[in-house]
Amino acid sequence: MLKQTSFMISLFLCGMILCTNAPAQENSIVRFKKFKPGDDFSIVVVPEKNIFEQRRRFQHMAEYLSDELNLNVRVKILPDYGAICDSFLRGKADAGCFGSFSYVLTQAKAGVIPIAQPVWRDGSSSSSGYIFTHKDSGIKTVEDMKDTNLILVHKASTTGYIFQLAYFKQHGIENMEEYFSNIYFAGSHDASAWSVYLREAEVGGCKNHIFNALMEEDPDFKKEIVILAESPDVPSNGLAVRKDLDPELKKRFKKVLLDLDKSPRGREVLKNLKALKFIETQQEDYAPLYEMVEELEIDLKTYEY
Repeated sequence: MLKQTSFMISLFLCGMILCTNAPAQENSIVRFKKFKPGDDFSIVVVPEKNIFEQRRRFQHMAEYLSDELNLNVRVKILPDYGAICDSFLRGKADAGCFGSFSYVLTQAKAGVIPIAQPVWRDGSSSSSGYIFTHKDSGIKTVEDMKDTNLILVHKASTTGYIFQLAYFKQHGIENMEEYFSNIYFAGSHDASAWSVYLREAEVGGCKNHIFNALMEEDPDFKKEIVILAESPDVPSNGLAVRKDLDPELKKRFKKVLLDLDKSPRGREVLKNLKALKFIETQQEDYAPLYEMVEELEIDLKTYEY
């Protein structure tokens, strides 16, 4: 288990909060992006699992938000985790559904603002990362993993890369590339899990919600795959908006999300997302992840993904 959030991380987050809430200088001019009724509003989403299933799940949400916000809300499932940061840097996204590290990365590079996150059917609003193997692999410890094949998700994923990187470093492995025979990136969490099940790699890493869903859906997967380690909880699938979004629209967007569970149609949207409701997200909710970033000495502004 990773150590408790350091004093330096607390100071860092407090500083971010103070900067966010600080009044603008009198001579500065903030140019917010305005929208007219019927304008396109783009929400980008990281590719957690099968892209066609994700598109189906988010289509209901897009239609509901279009009606509630009087905009043409479009949801785009991106090809990889790093693309969400690029979308905001290029001004091609108005909002995004982030993994926790992809949020932290984009916040550092593009200044996005968190507004809400889902509460899942099990009552949790967070996620964790797993390290797992096939039960017949003979692997029980980090030492047993030497010279095996490791499959992860993407370098911009907390639960599918950053946690595993921190875990192995805590166990004395400074260079994963030298320790493992090969390291592959599956691109999605379910693909990483299936790769270990199909024995394409001996060790894998992915998000707990995706992994647990596979265990519920496939009895043989549950029987054959064992979990070796789990990360601390981090916010799951947080929604954030561009820093220059019209404040009034940001307020309306946030309220629509937080009120989804209060109407029959909203609850149908949540059902398709496999969520109970949305709750407010704050910058400080990401403190455990900032701790991992500090331990790994990652410079978020120059991090390559």
